[in-house]
Amino acid sequence: MNIKITFDWILDYLETDCDAYNFSKYISLCGPSFEKVEKTNNDFIFDVEITPNRVDCASAFGIAQEARAILPNFNIKANIKNNPFEKYLFPETTRKEDEINIKIADSDLCSRFTAVVLDNIKIEKSPDFISKRLALCGIKSINNVVDISNYIMLSIGQPSHIFDYEKIKDHKMIMRKSKKGEKIQILDKSIISLQGDDIVIEDGSGKLIDLCGIMGGLSSSVSDKTSKIILFIQTYNKQKIRRTSMRTGIRTVAATYFEKGLDEERVEIGIGMGIELLEKYADGKVSSKIYDIYSSPVKQRSIIHSVEKTNKLIGINIDKEKQLRILDSLGFKVNRKNFSVTVPFLRTNDIKEQYDLIEEVARIYGYFNLPSQLQPFSHTISQKNIEDIFRISSKIKIMLKNIGFHENINYSMISKTLINDFSEDPKKFLKISNPISKDLEYLRTSIIPSLIMNIKKNEGKREFLRFFEVSKI
Repeated sequence: MNIKITFDWILDYLETDCDAYNFSKYISLCGPSFEKVEKTNNDFIFDVEITPNRVDCASAFGIAQEARAILPNFNIKANIKNNPFEKYLFPETTRKEDEINIKIADSDLCSRFTAVVLDNIKIEKSPDFISKRLALCGIKSINNVVDISNYIMLSIGQPSHIFDYEKIKDHKMIMRKSKKGEKIQILDKSIISLQGDDIVIEDGSGKLIDLCGIMGGLSSSVSDKTSKIILFIQTYNKQKIRRTSMRTGIRTVAATYFEKGLDEERVEIGIGMGIELLEKYADGKVSSKIYDIYSSPVKQRSIIHSVEKTNKLIGINIDKEKQLRILDSLGFKVNRKNFSVTVPFLRTNDIKEQYDLIEEVARIYGYFNLPSQLQPFSHTISQKNIEDIFRISSKIKIMLKNIGFHENINYSMISKTLINDFSEDPKKFLKISNPISKDLEYLRTSIIPSLIMNIKKNEGKREFLRFFEVSKI
């Protein structure tokens, strides 16, 4: 998963004297990888790769949190100056003129569902800072209301959706599984035929108004005439979102967030932030209670951290206080008496056991600071034998490169077609029970077919093709 975010946006949450290029370099060493830095006018655009288990980093604030832990290790000041997870909580609402009739048919679909109605909405152009930031991050500006929804997502990593309140029949929202063959017209005007078991919402007429976690329905969308809206923020069953997205071929930004598994506490922050922005930039007024369906609140997890075990596993001694400071800087609450570490809600789906804490200490300390030593081998293989293998392999590669060969690195799996092309019997090959593709179905017994396939794919690019591979069969 990649996101684009601007340096100026991150600095809304982070106080630091680091420049953009050093920022990207140092964060990449210990955190998410910055694949590209692009200067534009008075800002910088970062293209950041987020690993699947670290969706908490996929926002301006998420990267600021990582920077707070990483930059001080390079003697660079970094402090959180504006924490939305402390600022935005459910506000008190006094007006309750508007109601929503909400029903969730199966608690497995949605772990937390929140919604609130705002009236007096003025649909107009977004403030420049919102539309410009979204444009730099590859998201087209629509209007102030829709843009605020996207702005929340890139600010704190929580997708949201906004419905036109008056377009929802009987103001009724029923979340359920789709039935095979049901159809919904989504925001891009395409009509999607569902396979069944997708998460959808229907209104009082039975019409589908939302393909949840993927894209909203056109019939309930915000238009220039909209004056009353529902701000709707939730978490979903990530497996179902992933399945629907892959089956329909609709890969929205929101879907990439939901399928990674978002924490439930982020929902509350999103509602609070959304209300503030809609009141400030769309003249909205809260006109309902805040609906919050949260049947099984997540409890914070505590893990005992072992300084000794950490040092043993990573191979060097990091003193106790440095380890605890690293965990503190990442938002963990550390009890210095018994080394009990409370995992923040943002990392609920990521930090499960003691080894996860050890990994956090190691990466922030810097993998590049760890000694490059091979682990001890069993008695059947000596250190010298392994070193000999590496030495000989390296010499072979250097020699072949110097006489004009190009090294190929192929999968150790091949297709049935390739086996048949070499007049071999597929029954003599080990077949993978769950291959990711028909091209990677059998374990190869020779590297020759793979190399010939490489040559066939590159025919015509050079007069002579010289390939080699040193690999396993």
